[in-house]
Amino acid sequence: MKSKKSIVTSFLIALGILFIFFLVFSYWYMVRCEGTWDEAPLEMGMKEELKGMENELRAIVSFFADSLGPRNPVHYASLTAAKNWIINRWESIGYEVNEQTFLVEGKECSNLEIVLPGSQRSSEIVILSAQYDTWPDSPGANNNASGMAVLLKLSEMLKNYQPDRTLRLVAFTTQEPPYDNTESMGSLRYAQRSKELGEDIRVILSMDAIGIYRHEPGTQKLPFPFSLFYPDRGDFLGFIANLKTRPYVVEATRGFRKGSSFPIRGGGVPSWVKGAAWSDHGSFWKFGYAGMQITDTGAYRSLSHTTSEDTIDKIDFVALARITIGMYASIIELTTIR
Repeated sequence: MKSKKSIVTSFLIALGILFIFFLVFSYWYMVRCEGTWDEAPLEMGMKEELKGMENELRAIVSFFADSLGPRNPVHYASLTAAKNWIINRWESIGYEVNEQTFLVEGKECSNLEIVLPGSQRSSEIVILSAQYDTWPDSPGANNNASGMAVLLKLSEMLKNYQPDRTLRLVAFTTQEPPYDNTESMGSLRYAQRSKELGEDIRVILSMDAIGIYRHEPGTQKLPFPFSLFYPDRGDFLGFIANLKTRPYVVEATRGFRKGSSFPIRGGGVPSWVKGAAWSDHGSFWKFGYAGMQITDTGAYRSLSHTTSEDTIDKIDFVALARITIGMYASIIELTTIR
């Protein structure tokens, strides 16, 4: 008959094994969630196109950050000018633009949307988004003219694309403080309406601050324990999701790699982790939808994030062009039925 001491020892060993198993499983599920692709990416044959794309992206960011500056209900004229410019640009490509308009502090603000209907499963919806407003006194070159530039360029590239699932490209308003996580937040209004309509949104990808990259050690600072698993160089694009969204992170990153070899990292974390919901995808989590943020990690990499120093000179347009190709392939992956 085993002694009491040996029983306790066996219990502690079993507990230790379970804990190690839990850590290994958590690492695999939360960190090792990137899709793979071993063939040459699209960008390999697009050197001339990439150069032209850099100039186009620069012109868009310059318009938002330099010509308009801060864009929010405090700077309402600039916010309205940004909205009208996006509408005109989409209409000039040949899209019909849908507006979801609501009042914020007595002023009309609008989410903007264009739709590419699905040919096989039109009720299944994939959303790619960016927000066009800024913090109160920030020109918002990276946060988030960078995301809007890629969204607008992708709308051109996808004009004649016929997806299997419905694709929506959405420009959200009033995402930034003091409107985030309130009824005035554009994406919260949109997600609530989608839930009320019973829409089958498979996943939303929110592009938010995607233009700053650094190659020196110590340029990427993430909170513990994520700092143990991810590089300390700010040279990668992140795909950040909650645990429910993990399968879509695998799909999205696999698709991205079909388009570009630009460094990316995927991560799935509990929704309550600080920073995990800091973009428009967080609004969709509240209504049970899958969603992820596509980001350079914002304030975890850049001191200028959210400030008046968020200017165009900090944007890496070579990287942004490569990211555009990657996101193009990622969207193809997510909207194609295989």
